[in-house]
Amino acid sequence: MVTILKLVTPYSFIKKQNNNIYKAKKMRKLIVFAILFVTVVTGYAQSVDNFVVGPYEVDYKGEGDFKFRLRKGVDLYEYFGLKKDTIIQNTSEEYQPVKHGIQINAFMSLPRFAMKGNSNSFGVSGSWKQQVGKITYLNAGLSLAFSYGKYNYDENCKPYYREDAMIEVGVPLSIEFTRLDKKKASVYAGIGMVPTFYSTIKADETTAEGIDQKGEKDSGFLISPRIDFGGYIPLNNKILRIGIYGEYKINCSGDINIYKERISRAFIGANVGLIF
Repeated sequence: MVTILKLVTPYSFIKKQNNNIYKAKKMRKLIVFAILFVTVVTGYAQSVDNFVVGPYEVDYKGEGDFKFRLRKGVDLYEYFGLKKDTIIQNTSEEYQPVKHGIQINAFMSLPRFAMKGNSNSFGVSGSWKQQVGKITYLNAGLSLAFSYGKYNYDENCKPYYREDAMIEVGVPLSIEFTRLDKKKASVYAGIGMVPTFYSTIKADETTAEGIDQKGEKDSGFLISPRIDFGGYIPLNNKILRIGIYGEYKINCSGDINIYKERISRAFIGANVGLIF
């Protein structure tokens, strides 16, 4: 018995495989096309606003989604009016030193040791303040003071009563040590002198016998060494000055030293003022 084997060629199998590959490629093209189509449609559907902010052009899609770029033909130096060697520096508001200013004071003083009565002095002063060192200032100005006193003392062993009023015109000069600043409070200490012209404008006396008479009017020149202590407080772009001082009045004229014999030579006082 003879068995005949029939040979089957792979042609049909290969053809079937080719058809499957062709269908897969076609399906892939359709999927890619669909993705591109959806992307394009979505892109056109999203709203994008375009506007100008200063020298920049902005593409704004929504909160947190934006792009910006410098507009064409815009030079930032020209736009902001800057020189190319300009250095932009932020000035700290916490430190603003004062190099110079005008100082206005009101003051009052009393004698440290009343001689033969009592007196007080009050007035105003104005001065120019100029920084000459890191913590050193030079002050120079003009002061006008008015003093009033009542005294009981012996003249040639004859007691009598005197009431007088005087004016003092001075030129206060001093060196002051402080860190003067418009933004920070500071303390100060100063030393100087006040050349002063004084003159009595009114003098009434009553003798021991009860006779009223006009007293002798004194005038002359004195120099007063002085020391100052106090503080500065920033106040609405100005500076408040509060301090105390002491001075010693040295009379340089007159036959009788009225500050030594009648008023007093040592004075203590207080002042308050502003620096502009």
